[in-house]
Amino acid sequence: MPASIVSSEANSVTIQITIPFGTTMLGSENEIQQGLNLAGQLATEKALEQFDSDGSPIERSGQRWTSKGKDAKVYQSPYGPVQVARHLYQTSEGGSTFCPLETDARMIRTATPRFAKQISHKYAEMSSVRVADVARQ
Repeated sequence: MPASIVSSEANSVTIQITIPFGTTMLGSENEIQQGLNLAGQLATEKALEQFDSDGSPIERSGQRWTSKGKDAKVYQSPYGPVQVARHLYQTSEGGSTFCPLETDARMIRTATPRFAKQISHKYAEMSSVRVADVARQ
């Protein structure tokens, strides 16, 4: 694995990256980008986890909400998709759920704030077809 977490604390993470060089400069640059993106995904996962709750009951809008347990969800980041198991809350009456991580991290649907900012800039500058083409590259 080209990137791995060496240590993780409450407000920081240390990541080790091993990048194999290709036989061409373009190959080497592609390997570098893949390694850096993997490191970004690992760091983003840890950064998102700090915004999750501990699972204890919360009060919201005058109602008691309890955790349904952790549920995995894939979020989109500038470095690629990141899967995070986070607490989902619901009242005893059922109905809609609430995810403190998404609120506290200021997620925009499934996008991290920086990724949403990048995409919104592309939509402002290009047609939607062009944005989709760029995203596939």
